[in-house]
Amino acid sequence: MSRSIRLALVLFSLALTLTGSALACRTFRDQLDALETQAMLQHQRTVCGVESDFTAAYAAARAAASTDNFTTPARIGDSYTRAQQLILGASTPAFALLRDGTVEYSNTGLSGAALQQAAADTDTILLRDRQLLLASVLNTSRNIILVSAVDAAEAYTARDQLLLSWLAVQALVTLAALAAGWHYGKVQELNARQSRFVADLTHELKTPLTSMIGYADLLRSGMLDDARRRTAADAIYHESTRLESLSQQLLALQGLQKNGITLQAVDVAAVFHDVARSLPNAPLTLDAPAGATAQADRVLLADLLRNLAVNALHASTPGNTVRLICTDAGNGWRLAVIDTGCGIPAEAVPHLTEPFYRVDKARARADGGSGIGLALCAEIAAAFGTKLNFASEVGAGTTVSLTLPKGGPRHEKAVS
Repeated sequence: MSRSIRLALVLFSLALTLTGSALACRTFRDQLDALETQAMLQHQRTVCGVESDFTAAYAAARAAASTDNFTTPARIGDSYTRAQQLILGASTPAFALLRDGTVEYSNTGLSGAALQQAAADTDTILLRDRQLLLASVLNTSRNIILVSAVDAAEAYTARDQLLLSWLAVQALVTLAALAAGWHYGKVQELNARQSRFVADLTHELKTPLTSMIGYADLLRSGMLDDARRRTAADAIYHESTRLESLSQQLLALQGLQKNGITLQAVDVAAVFHDVARSLPNAPLTLDAPAGATAQADRVLLADLLRNLAVNALHASTPGNTVRLICTDAGNGWRLAVIDTGCGIPAEAVPHLTEPFYRVDKARARADGGSGIGLALCAEIAAAFGTKLNFASEVGAGTTVSLTLPKGGPRHEKAVS
């Protein structure tokens, strides 16, 4: 995914977060406004309902305080609780007797400090511990302030639900955007690979065609002697065979990518001998256990190993031997082509199976390579359900291997 796409996703996610936060704050404020209106009405009803009764109850409580076990604040609280049930029903106001700045009675779990703060500012609605606090001075002969509390949890719940909803929407939209960005990146990568393939193919065709046209012009001129005509004809033939080989490998590559193949038990030693027969003068050593069978297609496996062997021979100095070996890998057989040639730089290994990629372009063209061989080998390996593994050290040689399942019943495998 490109840097610009990642930046756009971050900005989009940030915009969603800010929008959700703004909506949640607005919802919270609207809910609080509605609760404040409700709280003011309830508080006014409380003040009007208990003011006159409270004066009488307070006087009676003080007169009886010395004759029974009830303290004055306790009697006042009991009287107020009865009045609350009659006047306010299910509402939950807090009641405070403040004398010299101390809270003598409260029927809620609110802290004394919160009640004192509310009582100190009788013109303000305070929000404390998720409750709205309203205070009024009772019209009595005593310095008494009534504090009412209204539960504001509804506003917090609405805010939290909206925030969670926006977080869920943000997560879904961000994931969808990430998926779209990932697919867009893959499409761009595929387009780049196709463009590179077309450019490389054009270059591969241009070189032999230019050579063939040049030699053809010399032949048409009639100014060549027999030896030079023979040289020109040989050059045209050589370049035309390169083009034929390239076209055949391209067709084989396309066929592997589109069609299915049949896998069956194949004798590995027999495949090694097929490779050796196709390269009669090549210095090859073959090492396969007797009876070793692998799930593969015999012709395609021989083509794969032959391509690897040809590459190994080209990388080796004259006189060096290329080894084809088969070893037991537990549930499968490990087939390897080993050379002691010039080796491959580590940075080139990831690109070896790309069409037309060459580590040494000049030497590859001199050897007549098409640049498709390893790409075709990789596709054959993928059709077998495996992949090529490269281990190389510059100046020491290269080992290319693949692991195939051990021979079993014949079955079909589709190549995607």
